[in-house]
Amino acid sequence: MMLTAVSRLSVALSLPLIGLLFTLGTSWLESKFEVVNKRVDVVEKVSTSASEQATKINDRLTTVETKQVTESAASDKFQNATLTRLDRLQDSIVGLSNAVAALTATVQALADDRSRSPPMR
Repeated sequence: MMLTAVSRLSVALSLPLIGLLFTLGTSWLESKFEVVNKRVDVVEKVSTSASEQATKINDRLTTVETKQVTESAASDKFQNATLTRLDRLQDSIVGLSNAVAALTATVQALADDRSRSPPMR
């Protein structure tokens, strides 16, 4: 009789016990899901922020590249103009050197002519 009473009691309490275990398991899983959802929200915010910053960095990089190309072209133009001016300066120096040589030869020839010819009285 005692065995029968225990078995009837276990059968009667088995469904409420299973319900209680199911409820406890469900609430435990929900708490874990809430933690995971919070972490996912944080990751989404960080990802959005990183994406926005990447866009800003891309825009800045494009600006820097554009300025670099512009400045490179301006630098090339300045260097070419400077080389042209230096070539002209070198040509002028050669011309001046030739003129000085011609004047020196003329002065030397005049000096030679005066030393050969008798002085005029």
